[in-house]
Amino acid sequence: MLKHVQNSLLTFERVVERQRYWRALRDTLTLLFPFALVGAYVSFMNQAIFQRNGFLNHIYYLSHWLPGFKYLATYTTMLNLSINGILAVIAAFSAANFVARSAQRDNLLAGLTAAISFIMLNINYNFFSTQGQPAGSRFLEDNLGTQGIFLALLVGLLTGWLFSHLTRDPHIHQEIETQTHLLARAHANWLPIVAALLVFSAIGYGISFVSKGGLNGLFYAVFTLPFSNPGASLLAIIGVASLSNLYWLIGIIGPVDFSGNSTTSTVQNLEYALQHGSAWGAPNPVTLHTLFDAFANVGGPGMTLALLIAILWRSRNRNYRTVAKTSALPVLFNINQPLLVGLPIAYSPILAIPFLLAPLASMVITWCALKLQWIPPVVYPVGRTMPGFLTGWLGTGGDWRAFIVSLINIAVATAIYLPFVLLANQVEEEAKADADA
Repeated sequence: MLKHVQNSLLTFERVVERQRYWRALRDTLTLLFPFALVGAYVSFMNQAIFQRNGFLNHIYYLSHWLPGFKYLATYTTMLNLSINGILAVIAAFSAANFVARSAQRDNLLAGLTAAISFIMLNINYNFFSTQGQPAGSRFLEDNLGTQGIFLALLVGLLTGWLFSHLTRDPHIHQEIETQTHLLARAHANWLPIVAALLVFSAIGYGISFVSKGGLNGLFYAVFTLPFSNPGASLLAIIGVASLSNLYWLIGIIGPVDFSGNSTTSTVQNLEYALQHGSAWGAPNPVTLHTLFDAFANVGGPGMTLALLIAILWRSRNRNYRTVAKTSALPVLFNINQPLLVGLPIAYSPILAIPFLLAPLASMVITWCALKLQWIPPVVYPVGRTMPGFLTGWLGTGGDWRAFIVSLINIAVATAIYLPFVLLANQVEEEAKADADA
């Protein structure tokens, strides 16, 4: 049975790899890796070190003794906005580039057109109010970063499709460009350029009448509808958490904030703990926050710290190991975008399965521990950059049993990821054999 499942996954992986648009997605995500990696380290430094509520700042009191702390905080914030704030624009460029190149069309013009089209799609058309006075920013900046990657990939694929179908002659690359050839390129591709710019600008302008956040804001408004109130039902919490992780797999990054520190149930739990001096007996032991955010989000969505361990332990894939080693520090602090795009996990038929199953197993284990009253619920707020395996321990007020449950969850999640990492070894070996042949 297990062998049959493995063979089916390998067959599906081979079929998918032959699809031109799917390969363009995978190549785009891989190309994003160095930018996502640098952005992850910048985000880690900014949030964990140079913010007053950062995890490492709380431990070492850097803001009290480090010279220039305030200026470093400002600088890392600027870097964070500069790098992570435009990843979606790069994604749009890359996706169109790869699609057009696979069709032997002008990939550079296709990429530039997609990038401009995506920006036009995210112009703040409410910038000028009815009185003609500027109102807000010219662009919807939040949509240009990681939050906009899903839409950027769509724009890139559609732009590449336009270049593939609206230009007749294959593009011929020249080592040394001349003005004559560049003008000829512009002439040969004017139709897909104009079509893309007009289509996406018109869509952006039309959407502005119904959504101030643009098309991406409208997407996210729809994506967050299932997350309104999962309550205390294990099945509902599992459904909501799995849907959120599925979103991450297709590039819809972080549509829902699971920190839970402001929800009614979490506030009630915190008030109880403050009044009684203990988390034991809190009125809402089973919530999305106490199950998913505290125990099933270790290393970021998908329990990716477990994937990191499995790769470093048993993977023979050189690319996997390189991505894992360079991404280890951010993943330890729950910033896993480098793994999502570097391996990539997103749009991967093999890694998508454990990415969904590992958090599910962690939530079931934690639910059993709470129901059997082995551990108290997480009631105390913890920082966003808290290492995931410490969240349950500190969130319960330092209960050592919660720490043990976190370690058990990581071990089980690693065991879930391990067969798929070994399967990826087989895919890599077959790819090498085909290349040598």
